[in-house]
Amino acid sequence: MRSRAVRRPLLRQYHVEATAFLHAIVRAADLLREAQAFDGTTLRISRQAARENALKAAAVSLVELFTAPDDRRSLQVALTPAGRRALEMQRMPQFSWVFTLLKGLEPESMRSTHHVLNVIRLRLERSASERRALSAASARRSRTR
Repeated sequence: MRSRAVRRPLLRQYHVEATAFLHAIVRAADLLREAQAFDGTTLRISRQAARENALKAAAVSLVELFTAPDDRRSLQVALTPAGRRALEMQRMPQFSWVFTLLKGLEPESMRSTHHVLNVIRLRLERSASERRALSAASARRSRTR
């Protein structure tokens, strides 16, 4: 007697689950974006204050300053290796916040989800690049007509 084949989920059910998964990613990303400023403040700074901060950062070798080629009054700022390390440390959320947020989530689950998110990100980047290329080609064609 033959055993019954295992039923695979219907395409519709897969679509529902995949859509829910993508919506969860977007909602989580929106909330993470809002949670970046732990004190609730936004960064608003005057030009003079920005210039003073750039000069202070250059004094401690976090950045290099260059005069802008088109406007000698303006400065261009480039991070030094030490500046990149300092910036990376600033981007890392507080350990207590990470621990509270991810408490109970196993490392294997984090790795699997990280992999899925990377695949989605790469596909979105490739799609955006292809759209830009198509748009540029279309613009070139319309100019030659």
